[in-house]
Parts: sequence; structure tokens; C-alpha cells
Amino acid sequence: MKRLTFPVARTARVEIRGNLSLCTEFVWIVLHGYAQSANDFVDVFSDLFGKARCFLAPEGLSKFYVKGASGNVGASWMTKQDREDEIQDYLAYLSKVMEYVHDLSPKAVVFLLGFSQGAATAARFFMSRNPQDIHALVLWAAVFPPDFKLPKHSQNAASQIHLVYGTSDPYMPKLASGEFSEYSPTFWPFDGGHELPPAVLSRVLQTLEKNETKTPV
Repeated sequence: MKRLTFPVARTARVEIRGNLSLCTEFVWIVLHGYAQSANDFVDVFSDLFGKARCFLAPEGLSKFYVKGASGNVGASWMTKQDREDEIQDYLAYLSKVMEYVHDLSPKAVVFLLGFSQGAATAARFFMSRNPQDIHALVLWAAVFPPDFKLPKHSQNAASQIHLVYGTSDPYMPKLASGEFSEYSPTFWPFDGGHELPPAVLSRVLQTLEKNETKTPV
């Protein structure tokens, strides 16, 4: 049997909280987890946007009913089927999002945060970019995907990586700093599970933005 594949145009959905303009100082591209929607996920950040800070939440291209054949719709970034094609599709999609950000807010500092399944997507996108494009990579409730490698020709990429996780998260392995010595990430453990507690989220955002204004990458 033969199999054919065809690249096709897709209409992707990105939820935005805040405004992109020449006055925008910080842009956070945030990637949802499995079976979440961009709209529900970006609502987690609704109390944190303002004149200087904007959030963009791209939605995975694969959508499905979360339960049964109707009701709430969730999305996925990829599955094991046609894995490499799906990775290339979402990398091209996220590159378009980045171009849009640069066009409207060329002076903004861009951060990338991925939660759960979205963390693997974020890591691969970070890996595909010039390290100066993304000032910090935040992997929340997830570790590096097995194919992760730091961007080439970068002396700063390792210092840009942060792992945030709940100490009682059933989906997270027990983390030992030695496991990630190649990447030298900053660890942000908190008391909790597979979640994004508002207080922890606010602390991470404010700390990274403050560090960026002091020591640009």
C-alpha cells in the first residue's frame, strides 16, 4: 500500500489578552496542555496582562470533543501518528505567531511558556529559533522532550531555561538537578500538583521580567 501526504493551509486560532503595540514591553507566548483550549488556558493569565504586558495563547491544530461526541472542545499539539509532520506544522505555525509579534511590538521582550504537553511544543520551538528571539523558556509541569537540544551557537541558551513543577504532581518524575546538567535550568518547585497556581505564576513572570531589564540576553 502507498501513502500520500499533502501540505495544506490551516486556519489557526490565537487568543490574546492585552495589546501588542510599540509600548508593549513584555510578550508571553503561552502554550496549553493536552485537551485544553487556548481560550480556557489564557484565562489563567487574565489578571496579569496590562499596558506593558501581553499574552498570546496559540491553540493546537488538532481539536476534538473532550468527552463523547459533543460538549467542550479541547486541542492537542501532536500524537505519535505522523509525529514529524505534526512537529513541522506547529513549528511553522508558531513562527507565524512570532512574526506577528515582531511586526507589532518590535521592541518587546518575548518569553515562551509551555504547560504539560505544551511544554514539549515550546521546547522544540525554542530549539528551532535564534536564541535572541526568545528571552526565556519556561517548561511548566513537564521536562525536556527526548529530542531536545540547545540552539546552536548560543552561549546564553542554557541560562534562559526554567522548570516549574508541583512537588506532588503525579505526572512529573522525581527531578534531580544532575539529570539536566547539560542545560543548567533554573528549578521552581512549589507545593502543589499539575496546575498553575496564580501566586506562583505571578512570581515567575515578575522575576523573569525583572531579571531581563537588568541583564538583557
